[in-house]
Amino acid sequence: MFKEYADIMTAKEAMEALGIGKNLMYRLLNEGEIKAIRVGGKVWRISRKSLSDYAKMHIN
Repeated sequence: MFKEYADIMTAKEAMEALGIGKNLMYRLLNEGEIKAIRVGGKVWRISRKSLSDYAKMHIN
């Protein structure tokens, strides 16, 4: 799943991959629904595996 995306992606790329908006993406990140790390305290980096895990659990 999401093989056309890089192993590590930005929040914008993850939004595109999931087909969701900015507000929902940042809510999912801040609440820990999608596992990610913050680089420099601001910029989110999301692994393709984290995105895939989230999608498997929440998208039918």
